Amino acid sequence: MTGAMIADLLLPSLGLMLLAFVVTRGVEMLVPETVLGLAVMALVSAMLCWVLASAGFAVLYGVQDGRILALLGQTPSTSAGHFLRLGAKAALLWAPILLLTVSTAPRRWKTAVW
Repeated sequence: MTGAMIADLLLPSLGLMLLAFVVTRGVEMLVPETVLGLAVMALVSAMLCWVLASAGFAVLYGVQDGRILALLGQTPSTSAGHFLRLGAKAALLWAPILLLTVSTAPRRWKTAVW
């Protein structure tokens, strides 16, 4: 029972948190070291995390039962909406990590001073 609980709850939760950290740090390398850059980083990272979390849920559904993906393919707009809502709900897990990573970005700036 404990092993199944870890696999079903803890690992996906940690995966979403790690996703938020990695995506935000990746976007951080692409934006300028300014306040506007911080805002852009937060927005782009949030959108990427939302879409990637939604895609992750679609993959997990497909792994659970391959027939589900065939069924979801019959109504793509409804299915996409479902997974996007799941990704948005998952923001409870990835958004705090994203905000912490964005808020500590000025500490890693090399040229600009906060």
